[in-house]
Amino acid sequence: MTTTAFCKCKAIVLMGLLVFSGFSLTFAQEQRLETFQANFASANLQTKLEVLRAAESEDPAFFGPLYLQALQYVVSNSAQLPQEPNLREVALVAVNRVEAGNYVPAAGELWRLFQDYNESTARIRILTVLGGIAGEVPQVIAGLNDWVRRQHIQYASGGRPDLQVVSAALRAIRQLQSPTSFNILVDTILLQYPELITSVAREAIESLPGDLREMAFAFILARPLAERRPALLFFIGGDILNEQDKLLLAQETLGDILGRTTRDLLELEEFRQIRYAAAAVLREGAFGDATATVIRHFNETVLDFERGRISSGPLLEAIATLGAMGTEGAAQRLTQYLRLVNTYSETDRPYNTQIVLAVIQNLELLRFPVAYDALFYTTLIENYPRRVRDAAREATRSVLQ
Repeated sequence: MTTTAFCKCKAIVLMGLLVFSGFSLTFAQEQRLETFQANFASANLQTKLEVLRAAESEDPAFFGPLYLQALQYVVSNSAQLPQEPNLREVALVAVNRVEAGNYVPAAGELWRLFQDYNESTARIRILTVLGGIAGEVPQVIAGLNDWVRRQHIQYASGGRPDLQVVSAALRAIRQLQSPTSFNILVDTILLQYPELITSVAREAIESLPGDLREMAFAFILARPLAERRPALLFFIGGDILNEQDKLLLAQETLGDILGRTTRDLLELEEFRQIRYAAAAVLREGAFGDATATVIRHFNETVLDFERGRISSGPLLEAIATLGAMGTEGAAQRLTQYLRLVNTYSETDRPYNTQIVLAVIQNLELLRFPVAYDALFYTTLIENYPRRVRDAAREATRSVLQ
């Protein structure tokens, strides 16, 4: 046999020994695990605790089924936890070893134990472990979200939930990083809990994967109508979204409201107030990308004004919002409106001088030649007061520069 062939043969033998050794080790572990589980099942409470303690030298990940078995036993006897120290110790050892082994299959029993055992220190410990292992267990995440929601209801109605446990729950949610927790976290901030709570909620929101603007928009749409405007203002005024996302959120919210109809007068007024709030954000941000949506808002506002539903104030704001867009589309729409108002003046229909001046001033601000003809025609209408014609003359010069 050549030296090369001998080396290859030796390597194959060594690999076989290693595989066999690994198999033997795994088989031995399985045998030990089965022995521990059988002993735990047949032992009394004191001996069950000793079985768990004896297993502490074993691999906690491999022995996860034993700790799951222990948790199931504790949960099935949870009514005895307050008066039985050994049962509490079994629970503690099992919880600690589940954490040490990062044993995900135990997450469901841990959550059940949390629900069954109303003791703050134990609950906080369980939540800490769940935060580390339950990221891929949607049932636990859903349960945790619902538990926090119920604490919110209690807090909002003047109750006194255990804030230490609520804080621990929010820390667990922060670790789990599930977008499904977004609404619960925002509600936490809106309810104005102490800083101990709200600071964790903010950190948890920042840690969430996904598009926060989409989550914020979904949050607004899910609220009762009376709560949508405060929700919008919260996102616009806070630091959860960046400036670009705030503008996009305002645009989306405005577009959504413009697509809604109702015969309820109170709802109609709330629709208007949401529109005004969203449009104000777009105006202040000079967000030209929203021109098409702002034009729809302007059209709706003109209609409301002409039907006597609103005062001139909202219309003046809608005109200014178009002026802030800085786009030719905005200039075209204001030009069309100026032509309409000119027609009103020529036919002796009532018009609002302040509104005419606002249209002229915003066309001057936009500086697009598309407005020239309408502005020049305005200078010729004798029915207008001199200050309107002078303003139109000045604007005419500006749009040609």
